[in-house]
Amino acid sequence: MMLRLLRVLFWRLARCALRLRYRVEVSGLEGLRQLRGPTLVMPNHPGYIDPPLVLSHLQGALHLRPVVTASIYRIRLLYPLMRLVDALEVPELAKHSHNARQQTLVMIDTIVAGLERGESFLIYPSGRTQRGEREELGAARTAAEVLARCPQANVVLVRTRGVWGSRFTFAFQGRRPHLGRLSLQTVGWMLGNLLFFAPRRKVTMTVQVVARGTLPEANRDALNRHLEDWYNQGGPEPPAFVPAHFLFGPRTHRYPELRSAGEIDVSRIKPATVQAVNEIVAEHLKRPLTEDEAAADTTLEELGLDSLERMDIALAIEDRFGFRSDQVAETLGQLWALAAGLQTRPGGDAVAAPEAWRRAPERSGPNDILAETLAEAFVRRALANPRELAVADRISGALTYRRLLVGTQVLSGRLRELPGDSVGVLLPASVAAGVVFLALHLAGKLPAMLNWTTGPANLAHAVKTLGIRRVVTSRKLIDRLGIHIAGVEYVYLEDLRAATGKLQLLATLATTVLLPGRLLKRLPQPQVDAPAVVLFTSGSESTPKAVPLSHGNLVCNIRAALKILGPGRNHVMLGFLPPFHSFGLMATVLAPILGGFRVVYHPDPTDAVGLVRVIASYRATLLVTTPTFLSYMLAVASADDFRSVRTIVTGAEKCPESVFARIRQLAPEATILEGYGITECSPVVAGNRPGWIKPGTVGPPLDGVEVCVVDPESHCLLGPETTGLLLVRGPSIFSGYLNYNGPEPFLDVSGQRWYVTGDLVQVDADGYLHFRGRLKRFLKAGGEMVSLPALEEPFQDRYPPTESGPQVAVEGVETPGGRWIVLFSVVDLPLREANAVLAQAGFRGVMRLDEVVHVESLPVLGTGKTDYKVLRNMVVERAAVSS
Repeated sequence: MMLRLLRVLFWRLARCALRLRYRVEVSGLEGLRQLRGPTLVMPNHPGYIDPPLVLSHLQGALHLRPVVTASIYRIRLLYPLMRLVDALEVPELAKHSHNARQQTLVMIDTIVAGLERGESFLIYPSGRTQRGEREELGAARTAAEVLARCPQANVVLVRTRGVWGSRFTFAFQGRRPHLGRLSLQTVGWMLGNLLFFAPRRKVTMTVQVVARGTLPEANRDALNRHLEDWYNQGGPEPPAFVPAHFLFGPRTHRYPELRSAGEIDVSRIKPATVQAVNEIVAEHLKRPLTEDEAAADTTLEELGLDSLERMDIALAIEDRFGFRSDQVAETLGQLWALAAGLQTRPGGDAVAAPEAWRRAPERSGPNDILAETLAEAFVRRALANPRELAVADRISGALTYRRLLVGTQVLSGRLRELPGDSVGVLLPASVAAGVVFLALHLAGKLPAMLNWTTGPANLAHAVKTLGIRRVVTSRKLIDRLGIHIAGVEYVYLEDLRAATGKLQLLATLATTVLLPGRLLKRLPQPQVDAPAVVLFTSGSESTPKAVPLSHGNLVCNIRAALKILGPGRNHVMLGFLPPFHSFGLMATVLAPILGGFRVVYHPDPTDAVGLVRVIASYRATLLVTTPTFLSYMLAVASADDFRSVRTIVTGAEKCPESVFARIRQLAPEATILEGYGITECSPVVAGNRPGWIKPGTVGPPLDGVEVCVVDPESHCLLGPETTGLLLVRGPSIFSGYLNYNGPEPFLDVSGQRWYVTGDLVQVDADGYLHFRGRLKRFLKAGGEMVSLPALEEPFQDRYPPTESGPQVAVEGVETPGGRWIVLFSVVDLPLREANAVLAQAGFRGVMRLDEVVHVESLPVLGTGKTDYKVLRNMVVERAAVSS
C-alpha cells in the first residue's frame, strides 16, 4: 500500500514538473473511469518524452505498468525511477542475439500473465520511437499477440501530437538521442529558466477506449495498418521547435534530413552475395522475392518481417558469412552489407583516447620481462610502473598498471574458489581477457583458451581433454553467439563484477600502495617449465590438439620477439586477435602488458571499420595481425587513419603483394615484418627485422630457436637452398600434446630431439626461411610433388582478399584414380581460363587444376585463415563423383 501511494505521489509530482515545459491538452480521459478489469494502453511513440507525459496523465485513472527497453531501464539516472514505477524491463530489439528472441517471447508471456491477473500495462505497438513524420508499425508483432491471447482485456489507444521535433525525438539530430545526457541537460536548462520561465511546448493527447470488436485482431498486418491510420489522423506531423531558454540560445533549428536506412553502396557487394542473402530471406518468407522487392531500400517491415524474424535472418547471415553487427538490419540492403562485411558498427566514432594515453611513458627503460614466470612478471611490471596507462578498450576505458593489478588481485580471489586445476576462458580480445588470464595465474589456476569458432563438437572435445568444469566468459558474448558447451558451467564476468564491493577494491588498492612486498610473497611459485596456458590447434586439418606452453616457453619467446621490435616502451599496440590464437595471446596480451607498453583492444577482427577508428583515435603505432584481417582494414582505411602506424607484424599465412602495395600507399613510413610461427612454438619461430627485411621470406629464426631441414621421407639432413621438412628446437618449443594418442610430434635427428612442424621450407645462404607450404598441402602426381600453395599463389595475386574475406583457395586430394585439384573461387572463372593463369605463371605438366568450383564465400577459421579442412572434404566428395 505504501509503495502504491509513493507511485501516485511520484506521478503527481512528475505531472507538475512536466507542466513547467509542456502545455498538455488531454481529451477522452473521462472514458477511463468507467473501465473495470485488465487494460492494455497502446500509445504512439514520437519520442522519449511522451511516456512520462502519457503516464503522468493516465495514472490517476489507471495503475499502469510501463514496458521499458533494457537500454533505458538500466540508465543509472533512471534505474531507481524504473523500480519505483514498477516498469517491466524488456530486451533491446534493435540489438540482436540468440537470447533476445527467447527474452522477447518471455516478455509477451509476462504481459499476458499480468493481464490475466487483472493488471494493466502500457506498451508501444511500434516497439521503437518514431523515425519520421508518421508513426509506422511495420510488421511489429507484440500488440497482435497480446490481444489474441487476452480477449478479456480492455484496450485504450492514445495519440500524442506536438512532441515530434523536440530534443527527445529522432527528428532533432536525425539519430537516437542520448537519454541520460539529455535528461541532465534538461535539468540544467530548467534551472537556467528559473523553473517557471521556460518556453512551453504545446502537446495534444487524445485518449480513446476502443471496443474490441472494432479491431481487426485476426490479422497482424491488418491490425497494424488500423493502428497506424488512427495514430496518424491529421496527416504527417512536421517537426516543431521550441527554444530551450526564454532569453538565450537559438530561436530556430534546422532539422536534418532523415537518412534512408537503405543507403547502401551496392556496387561494393558481389552479385553472388546479394543472391545468397535474398535466398535466405525468401526461405524465411516461404516465398521468392518479387523483382520490385529485391531492392536495397526495401525495408524488412515491408516484407512482413517483424523484429524477431529480422533478428533470426541477421543471425543466419552472420553464421553463414562470418561478419557481425550489433544492430538488427532494417532494409534488404543492410542485410547485403552485413553479408559482405560492409555494415558499419554502431556507436559512431571510436571512444576518444584520454589525453594521458598520448603521452610517452613517465619512465623509460627496456621493454623486458621482469621475471621468469608470468604472474611474477606481471606484478613486478605493475609495481615498477603503477601510474602508467597499460590497457584500454571501449568497455573498460583506459587502465593504469595499478588499476590492472587491483582488478586482477580482486578477481583472483573469486577464481581461486573454482573447482579443478584448469579453467576455461572464452573471451574475445579485450581488457577483460587479459585480466582474467592474469587473475587465473594469481589464483594458481591453469588457463585453457577456448576457440568458439571451431564449433560445439571441438569445444566439447577441448573441455573433455582437460577435464574442465568451469569456463569464465561474458554473458553478452554467450548471448551473442548462442554457445553451449555440454558438461561445463559458465562463470560470468558480469556476475563476478557485481559481487565485488568497493571496500574490497579499496583494501586491495591500499595493499598495492602500502605493502607491495606482500603481493610478491603471496604469489604462487610454479616451476619455470610448468604449464602456463593450454591452447588448441586451429583444427584446420584434424581435431584440435591441446598444446601446453610453459612459463619458460612463453617468456623466452616474448623476449626474443621484443628484440625484433627494438628497445623502448613507446609502442602503442592495437590488439584484436582473439586470445585463443597463440599469436593473439603472446603478442597482444602478454608482450605489451609484461613488456611495459600500451595496448588498446577491439573485440571483433572482422570489424574493419571499427578497427580503423581505434587506430586513428588511439594513434596505434604497432599492429600485430594476419594478412586476411589486415586486408580488411586496408580496404576501408585512409592515409589519415594509418598516419600513426610505424610497424606491422604479420604472420599465420603468406602476405600477398597487394597488401604490401596498399601499405606503401597508406602508410609509407610503416614497415611490414613478415614472420612465421606455430602454436607449439609459443608461437614465433622466425621473423624479418627492421632494416634487415628480405622480401618473400619469413625472416631468420628468433634468438634461441634452432632449425634444420630434412627430407620429408628419409629424414636426412638437407643443405641450404633445398626445400624440405622444417624441424625446430629450443626453449620456446612445447613438451608435447596433452592426452593425445596420435603420432609422435618429435623426431630424433643427429642425436637431438626436434619438433616436426609439418611445414616445407627452404633456408637460403643468409639463414632466411622461405615458406613453401604445409606438407599436407603437397600431393604426388606423376612422381612429382605438387604444391597446392604454389598453385594458389597466382590466383591470390590476381584476386587478393577483400573486406569480405579470401576470394580464392586451392585444395586437392590423392585418390586411387589419381590426384584431384580444385580451385574454389568467389570469382566466376572457367577451368580453361584458370589453367591459362597457371601457364602464364610458368606452371607446366602436372601443375594444373582439375576443376573450378564457384562459391559464394570461402570458409574461414576464427584466425581469418582459410578453413582447408572444409574444402578438403568438399574435394573428396567431388573426386568420388568424378571417378
